[in-house]
Amino acid sequence: MAATLQQLTPVQQDALKEVFNIGSGQSATTLAEVTGLKVMVSVPAIGVKPVDEVLDSLAKPGLPVVSLVNIFAGDVSGATIWLMPGDKAREFAQHCWHHMPQAKKSAEFNFGQIHREVSEVLTTAYLTAVEDLLSLMTVPSTPLMLSGVMKNILGKILAERTESGLVAYVQNRFTFGEKALGFSGFFMMMPDAGSLHTMLRILKVDD
Repeated sequence: MAATLQQLTPVQQDALKEVFNIGSGQSATTLAEVTGLKVMVSVPAIGVKPVDEVLDSLAKPGLPVVSLVNIFAGDVSGATIWLMPGDKAREFAQHCWHHMPQAKKSAEFNFGQIHREVSEVLTTAYLTAVEDLLSLMTVPSTPLMLSGVMKNILGKILAERTESGLVAYVQNRFTFGEKALGFSGFFMMMPDAGSLHTMLRILKVDD
């Protein structure tokens, strides 16, 4: 029988949080090296909720964003998404480019390349944590860049990942540089129902 999504117990949330705390910490360290900026990351929020409820809690009405979507497959499958407010995305990319270590810096500024690199660092760090701690193999795809109103972009992506009206997600907020810079973005990982069940089973909290 195919696995179905259902609400997570506190024990299940804590078990998953341990895995993704490692992923978010690794990604913050790598992003600091890549961008040349101090990177702070929130404790991951984990849940299984109706799409509308996730949108209401995360999406700001009318806010334009730049996003990158990465579909991953393997022993577990799903998608990740990196979101940054559109009015800050280009300024953030330019700031990163100017502050990158010379060895990591391209000859010319490339907005899309910098955001793709951020997305790839985040996705790789999270999936590596899953691979190392749960002994699972994953294969990420090339990120797809989308731009538009946050609620529309996020709603479309969540709708594609929903099962029985619910979506499983891990969400972190990343803040770059000092507070005065005001650069922040959201990263979400959305495993499908079968993959979530696989992770819970390996963590021995699937009952």
